[in-house]
Amino acid sequence: MKTRSITILPKLALVSAVFFWGSSFIAMKQAVLGFDAGKIIFFRMLLASIVFLLLFRFWGKITYQKGDWRYLALMAICEPGIYFFLESQALRWTTAGSAATINALQPPIVALLALILLREHPRFWTLVGFTCCALGAIGLSLCSEGSPYAPLPWLGNLLEFGAMVASGVYIVLLKKLSDRYSPFFLTALQSFAGAILFFPLLFIGDPVSASIPIPSGVAIVYLATFVTFGGYYLYNWGVARTSAIEASVFLNLIPVFGVGLAYLVLAEVPTFSQSLMIAFIILGVVICEIGAEYLPSPIQFLRTKVAQR
Repeated sequence: MKTRSITILPKLALVSAVFFWGSSFIAMKQAVLGFDAGKIIFFRMLLASIVFLLLFRFWGKITYQKGDWRYLALMAICEPGIYFFLESQALRWTTAGSAATINALQPPIVALLALILLREHPRFWTLVGFTCCALGAIGLSLCSEGSPYAPLPWLGNLLEFGAMVASGVYIVLLKKLSDRYSPFFLTALQSFAGAILFFPLLFIGDPVSASIPIPSGVAIVYLATFVTFGGYYLYNWGVARTSAIEASVFLNLIPVFGVGLAYLVLAEVPTFSQSLMIAFIILGVVICEIGAEYLPSPIQFLRTKVAQR
């Protein structure tokens, strides 16, 4: 029973994290309607950094090795740096639901990087599921139409894809460093780096007003606490206790949470074609989770049949 709970806890942490991340598209979309995107990210990172400073006793032991600063710096530059910048810009041009669905491309990117850098080999059915998710995400982009709420969906989706590549590099580096640094410390480092990287944006564009719209202010606080502090800590904790590829499978749930919440909160109603592509992505998630766990690969199946003869 204890072993089973140890196995389930990382998965529950990963599901909780991707739920917060799925909701981040709705919060970010709400925030950018009344506040500059770059300034939103800075205040989000600043508030999260303050929370981590207050909880510094939980950072855990730090076992620094020579040369780790390169990996730590690159990890922080990729996410939150490049990832948050591209995603905030993407939400200016596309819907929150579409941006969330493009996240389905992240697992195959992570799988490829993990294969090259970490020598983690994905299972056959995992690859099949990844392919379904990728095709669904591409189809979603192709069937997206412009609107006043999403003036250039193809551009927004392209920027979101770039964010996925940056996030894929981050996840692989995170797995590489998780043996020497606690998830709490790595998450805190992201927040500090984000606050530093996006600080110059305070002086670009319109000056910060003392009267921030209440919906934007609430969204920023939510992004800092639940999404950055909670989501990243839970995901980093889950990655440290699983493989990079297995953890990336749960990222496929982001479109499900994102589109569902976009419908409930922002009244973004998906078209029939979009709903079909979303269903295709969900099918890919099911294949990844159930197929990889319970179904043999075609090669294994053939070997079993030959052995029985």
